[in-house]
Amino acid sequence: MIEEFFALNSYPALSTDRPFQDKFILLFKIYGIIFLLNFISVPISFLAEHLVTQVLHLKSIHEQYTTSMSRLFAKFGYLQVVFYICIMAPIIEESIFRLPLSFKRSHIAVAFGFALVVLARLIPGLSQQNLAINILVRVALFAAGYFALYKSLPEIKVPNKRLQTGLMITSIVVFGLVHIFNYAPLQWNIIFIYPLFVIPQLCMGWMLTYIRFKNGFFWGMGLHALINSVSMLIYTVFKHKM
Repeated sequence: MIEEFFALNSYPALSTDRPFQDKFILLFKIYGIIFLLNFISVPISFLAEHLVTQVLHLKSIHEQYTTSMSRLFAKFGYLQVVFYICIMAPIIEESIFRLPLSFKRSHIAVAFGFALVVLARLIPGLSQQNLAINILVRVALFAAGYFALYKSLPEIKVPNKRLQTGLMITSIVVFGLVHIFNYAPLQWNIIFIYPLFVIPQLCMGWMLTYIRFKNGFFWGMGLHALINSVSMLIYTVFKHKM
């Protein structure tokens, strides 16, 4: 398994034709590896935090994350935030970052549509509108993005292996780095330090890519939901104790 895991260029050739029990066991093995890597990365983030606060004498990045989460809960309420993080985020992020790795035209179009849904938050004034208008705008953006790209892209019957591997690596890196915005507002003068805080997400992107090809796309989505749900549970318990 270890040799197979590091052979990124062979991922598209991995077979998903295995018993459900084997896939289920593999999913929890990968979750265990992710949990271990998260634990190992903790000292790195604490060293980076020490550098930021004690050496550079800047605002705490850890505290900024806690503040951002508190504002999110205060604005939307606990249940809505949990629903988004544990259910909607895995669906959207897996659709954007892992679904198009098949190089199928329809999958790439779906990813583009979901990317527009996420970018809708940049539309001025949209956040002040009611829920119905927000949903309608995002549905319209998804539909427009999907059909525009689906109609313009040619069907790729035999993907270029080098291009496919490059896309996998890019999706892993971008998936990890996007989570830097969990620490917004960012201190742009030390933006080069932030990747140290998203090492768990970088590792997670790699593991989810492996599961996507080894078990199937929906297994990756399920693993993503499991990771987020456990993380949210730990965060909730930790905050309650504080």
